[in-house]
Amino acid sequence: MPTQRRNSSRRATGSVRRLPSGRWQARYTGPDDVRRTVGTYPSRADAEGALAVELAKSHRGTWRAPELGAEPLADYARRWLDRQHQLAPRTRALYERLLARWIVTPQPLPGHPTMTLDLGATELRALSVTLVTDWYAAVTVAARESATSRASRTAKVSDTQAARTWAAAAGWDTHRTGRLRWEVLDAWHDAGSPKPSSEPPGPGAGRTQAAQAYRLLRTICSGAVRERLLDHNPCQVPRAGQVHAAERVPATPAEVARIAAAMPQKYRTAVLVAAWGGLRASEVFAMERRHVEVRRDSSGAVVGAAVRVEQALVDIGGQPVTLGPPKSSAGRRTVHLPHATAVALVTHLAEWTALEQRALVFATETGRPLRAGARTKMFDRARVAAGVPHVRFHDLRHHAATLIHHTTPGRFNYR
Repeated sequence: MPTQRRNSSRRATGSVRRLPSGRWQARYTGPDDVRRTVGTYPSRADAEGALAVELAKSHRGTWRAPELGAEPLADYARRWLDRQHQLAPRTRALYERLLARWIVTPQPLPGHPTMTLDLGATELRALSVTLVTDWYAAVTVAARESATSRASRTAKVSDTQAARTWAAAAGWDTHRTGRLRWEVLDAWHDAGSPKPSSEPPGPGAGRTQAAQAYRLLRTICSGAVRERLLDHNPCQVPRAGQVHAAERVPATPAEVARIAAAMPQKYRTAVLVAAWGGLRASEVFAMERRHVEVRRDSSGAVVGAAVRVEQALVDIGGQPVTLGPPKSSAGRRTVHLPHATAVALVTHLAEWTALEQRALVFATETGRPLRAGARTKMFDRARVAAGVPHVRFHDLRHHAATLIHHTTPGRFNYR
């Protein structure tokens, strides 16, 4: 890639001359000591005007070698990402997905199904506010269509799932899996065979993906500006990188209990620890026996427990699950659990966790970390069976944050 040698003590100099064709040519020597031609013009005045523009850039300190920025955006973006050594593994994986899906892949233009906008093949110096605006509009439409298609696929449920969900909401005593009793099925049919309501994607569907892609492009272009490959950042779309998430209603203690009861017995306590301790899923399922400190009274009864958060699961698709640091330096903390949750955790340790100090508290049957996909499917079934399909695993942190806020308002911010 061409680089620009800076010499603040030099100024560009130039001249104009008449060519045998009768046209006038403007030439100058830039601050980098390279002789360049501005162009040819029909009159001397036009040539001198064009030359004056280049000389003014040199005197103002805004001159750039014209060959800078000839690199395609896709090549520069990948090179930029390779140099971001400070990124956490999950953040790097997210950036790679955003690059591959939205930035370096041609996007169909809204209203023109046969036309595409290939931002990745565009040279850096050719990027403009108009081009980025058109790209963002195309990404917003494509992301919404993708989200709508995904929602239609996940909304399909079997009759047995629908009957089980209806029965749980109606107060029937049903098991999480297995055959449903005939009286439950008859009651479900008598009620009109209702299916779980699935709200269609709202007007903001896909907005998060579009905003993430835009923010990444803006950051990449900022790097190009610092390297003087761009005069300015072309990402100037107002509020394009902002996402206003809908307010989420935290689960109540009763709802948390129902979700935990609907989980496989091996993982019920994980829901309680996340909800009452405010831990992220990656922190809960990276917890080892050595991280749990149990307090007992003189009779040996459990009076409390504390969990040291020192690590988190790093789960990237197509790669083995590993252990890494928490999301931030503030994530290293000690969490004191309520008495009921502490008792449940101690019982779980005795029944399900291996005796080694480095054994995972919530592991698979083989003692390995539970992958995010398996956890999500398991939790999705449990929340539907519990009649609270709007609650995600991450929302359990909001339950803990709500309780803390009521006791110490304004001091905590759980994300």
